[in-house]
Amino acid sequence: MNLLRIGPNRRKGERGQSLVEFSMALIPFLFLLMAVIDLGRGIYTNNGTAQAAREIARVASVHQCTGPCTSGTWSAEILETFYAQQAILPGLNALATTIECVTIDDTPLTVDARCPDGQFIRVTVTVTFKLVSPILPFPNPFVVSSTAHVQVP
Repeated sequence: MNLLRIGPNRRKGERGQSLVEFSMALIPFLFLLMAVIDLGRGIYTNNGTAQAAREIARVASVHQCTGPCTSGTWSAEILETFYAQQAILPGLNALATTIECVTIDDTPLTVDARCPDGQFIRVTVTVTFKLVSPILPFPNPFVVSSTAHVQVP
């Protein structure tokens, strides 16, 4: 007896069997696909956060703030670099980006105008990342943060 019948010779109880099997296989496959996409987005966000911190620190070491560094006193070059990184990295905002003058042992310095030569500019960038897939065992959303230090020339 041939169990694989195609066309009009198919048994009544076999109708829709492949649709059920397909739907049972599709759901786990889609969850795995979403998890892989989330993993890629997470790696991209982590790398983008590190790159943004490095680029802003590099520019801020040469074109420093016009006073104590807040987003309102950033130089035009820092703002231009920040906006370029913001276009690349979703979720980057000025309130979660800090620029400080620090010593070699990472102690913050209080400066009125410029960070003295030989000291370091520390930039910390923080971005909130939200997962799409619900099956990954991570808190959702979670914070990705990166810090870069560049010596003032």
